[in-house]
Amino acid sequence: MALDVGVDIGGTYIKIGVVDGDGKVVARRRLKTAAKKGPAQALERVARTVATLGGKRRLRSVGVGIAGLVEHEHGVVRVPPNLPGWNGTAVKLVLAEKTGLPVQCTNDANAVCIGEWLYGAGRGCDDLFCLTLGTGVGGGAVSGGKLVLGANHAAGELGHTVIFGNGLPCRCGGRGCLERYVGAGYIVKRARSRVRVQVKQLASHREQLPMFKGMHIERPSVLSDLLGGRMTTEDIARAAKGGDRLALGLVEEVGEYLGLALVNVVALFDPERIVIGGGLAGFGEPLFRSVRQMVMRRIQPLTGRKLDIVPAELGNDAGIVGASRLGRVLPGFRAG
Repeated sequence: MALDVGVDIGGTYIKIGVVDGDGKVVARRRLKTAAKKGPAQALERVARTVATLGGKRRLRSVGVGIAGLVEHEHGVVRVPPNLPGWNGTAVKLVLAEKTGLPVQCTNDANAVCIGEWLYGAGRGCDDLFCLTLGTGVGGGAVSGGKLVLGANHAAGELGHTVIFGNGLPCRCGGRGCLERYVGAGYIVKRARSRVRVQVKQLASHREQLPMFKGMHIERPSVLSDLLGGRMTTEDIARAAKGGDRLALGLVEEVGEYLGLALVNVVALFDPERIVIGGGLAGFGEPLFRSVRQMVMRRIQPLTGRKLDIVPAELGNDAGIVGASRLGRVLPGFRAG
């Protein structure tokens, strides 16, 4: 049986997997990207790992998902946000020469979308939008059973859609982008700021306590214990699931911002299912509840509308599995 290889290139790690006909990863490796050392060394190590994983297996193709915009015909990556020096790299050509296999390349969010569409939470859908929440916000769309690329191969960039016309500045150079409000780093920064304000207010109330009999002091957020060290979105998720009011309010706010962007996705693409993955999907039900409430409150009422908003199913394998299917999807393959 012929097998395909999926490669997921990120700023810190490269994940490589051999995928069978049922979408199962049967062998895998993880490499450090060493992004600052440039693309040549990374792609050389990817090619060697593909050969090692291949062994006696019959490999049919290699698919690559990579953060950044991708020109699909030639597999050239443009402006990758976490891969300095990679702009303009012909990933498809380089890996094809080094592996001797057909190679296809796409944006990493598209790869996740394909994986979830064919084997995960998007199975059976002809109209699907999939987004990944993490350091940034990525998106991919399937419409009429086909992956949507766009005229410039830049479709699905949900993170840089605008939810506030004159909002906060984003690293892309714009203002009011969704990513500026729901990217992991921005969430942690907001959490730290709000915890500091809360601690200061509680300290002030404590000083006034002797003046008012019966006055009770609210307990500070459990996140206050992390002010002097490292705080992560996982910490915020745990606090929210434990009922911490400050953390829960922050997660619900993230859901509202995300819901605003998805209202526009529904209006533009009319998907029957929206799949949310990535690390921040770990915020769990408080996030999904907030997203659903915002979307359902703001979209146009339509009797019998088909629309589900669900968590992704494939976890860290989504990008590998989706990338492995690029040889079928990019030429116009229809699922089903």
